[in-house]
Amino acid sequence: MIKNKSGISAIFAAILLVSIAFVPAVSATDNTTKRNQDKDIVEPWFEKGDELNRLSGDELRTLAEQNETIRKMIKEDLKIEPVQIESLKSLENLPDNYPDDVKNAIIENFTSRNVSQQFSTKATTTTNTVNVWIVADEEYRSTYGSNWQTQAYNTIENADNAFYSDHDIDFVVGKYSTWDSTDSEDNCSELLDEAELESGWLSNKQGMDMLAVFTDQGTDHRGVSENGGDAWLMDHQITSGWDWHLAQHEASHNYRCPDHKYATTPYCIMTYNYMMITDDWCSSCDQTIENNRNHF
Repeated sequence: MIKNKSGISAIFAAILLVSIAFVPAVSATDNTTKRNQDKDIVEPWFEKGDELNRLSGDELRTLAEQNETIRKMIKEDLKIEPVQIESLKSLENLPDNYPDDVKNAIIENFTSRNVSQQFSTKATTTTNTVNVWIVADEEYRSTYGSNWQTQAYNTIENADNAFYSDHDIDFVVGKYSTWDSTDSEDNCSELLDEAELESGWLSNKQGMDMLAVFTDQGTDHRGVSENGGDAWLMDHQITSGWDWHLAQHEASHNYRCPDHKYATTPYCIMTYNYMMITDDWCSSCDQTIENNRNHF
């Protein structure tokens, strides 16, 4: 489909909004059923600044055929960067095609940090390991191709950095599965239920603790998490950097952290204004996670 000049201008305006600021206004799609309000916590789209994030992967790639800026954004998103691991156990279930140079950089960083910590006087706390089962639908897999496991793995590893440094909680990927999401379904809670059912999560967790569901089709919300539960779903964002922020946010709901909605305070990843620019929790959320650190 050929875009007219005004359409292209609107896209560039959207990109500018994404890179500059979040507008504290609730999207009209932020309506949920009472069932979902009781069980799930959903994350609304920003009213302005999420124009590209709302698109499915297929829609974004179609748009990129006519827009160089979006092509560059997609190319940047596909890059595989080293992540920080908290234990060598995290390397046990690396995808078979994980790049050797990236893996070596991860190991070098881990070894260097361990040497430094040997001379640290910081009191040690028993680490709580949370075994994560990754499930990705066909849209997410199409976006990343053969590297879909690698990108999902990196999202989990980046999302647990603050959990480990602040609460000695280590997310370790233990299993990958595929899931064929219903293309006509855009309700995040329904998609999460579908993934739980199709993966067999509800009947046999296979030694895993947390279910992390990845999609890249158009959804009514940015993500959804079971409050105090063991599963969450996220819609792939325009960059992998936003993905891990969203993953940390959703996983925090499993530990019963509430949303602070749109507000200037507290400065917390659970506050929509700051969720994509910080990995810090406020003191209240930190205490909530501590109170529930043995949840898994």
